[in-house]
Amino acid sequence: MNDFITRLIPGILYALLILGCLIFNSFSFLILMLVFCIVIVFEYGKVIRKDHQHLQFISDSTQKNEKVNYGKLFLEIEFPILTCFFILLSFGIHSILNNYESSIWYELIILLFCLINFSILIYLVLNNKPLFKTIKTKTWPLLGVTFSFLLIIYSSLLYDYSNFKFFFLFYLFLIWGVDTFGYIIGVKFGKNKLFESLSPKKTIEGAVGALIFSITYSILISFYLNNSIIFCLATCLSICILAIIGDLVQSKIKRELKIKDFGKWLPGHGGLYDRMDSLIFTFPFLYLIVKILLYVS
Repeated sequence: MNDFITRLIPGILYALLILGCLIFNSFSFLILMLVFCIVIVFEYGKVIRKDHQHLQFISDSTQKNEKVNYGKLFLEIEFPILTCFFILLSFGIHSILNNYESSIWYELIILLFCLINFSILIYLVLNNKPLFKTIKTKTWPLLGVTFSFLLIIYSSLLYDYSNFKFFFLFYLFLIWGVDTFGYIIGVKFGKNKLFESLSPKKTIEGAVGALIFSITYSILISFYLNNSIIFCLATCLSICILAIIGDLVQSKIKRELKIKDFGKWLPGHGGLYDRMDSLIFTFPFLYLIVKILLYVS
């Protein structure tokens, strides 16, 4: 329970920040997502700087006792990822703001790259295969992170913002509810480990608690939105399951990087990447579901 209190205040402040920027206007939300993405890239980069195996991969001359050249490491770790992110962001925003037909192609390409990256992670995690054996660079999971942020930013600009805001609010409450109820039920009743080799704290009871919340939530929003209960149920359950898998993916990444968290500035949560892992991981899949629904409709 003490751990829950420790997590509560940072969690509330984090939620209020996102909700405040989302509700205020599209520009504030865009800037927040931009800042969040940059922070997460640097969180990841800070971890990689301490990984001697990766340092040897990017520079054969790097030795354990050699003085670390942080400027050189920035150019080899964060810089390529951030450059790719800002180029795609600039082209996408320019295309959207000028109503170019190519904007829809930017959106679909980013979605495709996101799904490919996360699908590879799911396959490797569920089959208990190493993440960094075939693909030696340990920064490749960051591509999925940046593409997911790009997709969130694109969608907030490409569609009517009042509709996007409404949609994103329901999505946030679903993700936060799944995380919160899964954590509370897991702490209170959890006895059977879900995937002990990756995440000793994750339990089957916690996963069931998250599923029960998603079912209840789907019934409530189906009545509120006057939408198909089957669609709401299928969507919420899919996102819940993907959020659980996303937590396992995050645990797998941290285990192979030999760290507990990506940061310490959110007590009880770790870093920003630790706090946003479910949101980052599930949004592209939810986006795909919505696109399919719109196409079928």
